[in-house]
Amino acid sequence: DARDSKSRGGNTVSVRVRSLAPNFFLTMGVVMEECIFCKVVAGDISSKSVMDTDNVLVLKDIAPKAPIHYLIIPKKHLQDLRSFEDIDSNLAGELLMTAQKLSELNDGVPFRILINNGHEVGQRVNHVHLHFLAGKELPELF
Repeated sequence: DARDSKSRGGNTVSVRVRSLAPNFFLTMGVVMEECIFCKVVAGDISSKSVMDTDNVLVLKDIAPKAPIHYLIIPKKHLQDLRSFEDIDSNLAGELLMTAQKLSELNDGVPFRILINNGHEVGQRVNHVHLHFLAGKELPELF
């Protein structure tokens, strides 16, 4: 965080300016300007977060498929799980631990994690995200 000041009506007001951590919006040196999740993380699109850490943002899904349906989103842009590299292993662990924390916040509710990897299997936003589904008995998939 950096601090700055602005003048409002003759009064000087202290303002906190949050710098973006390196690589949050970079993939191969290119800013992911068209990624809706990157825009949410950057604050360009307003959202109400359920949880916000240095590396992960959790939002309520706008089209829930269960009574509790959150999106667990890494702040670093990664297209899908196939894009993770060894350097991202701690982030992968943090995504799973976030699911555990969400369960605890909801009285230990049982949950399902769903991760789509590719348009053919249902991924509609090309930024890896985990669907946290809970709050009712979900149909068996297999």
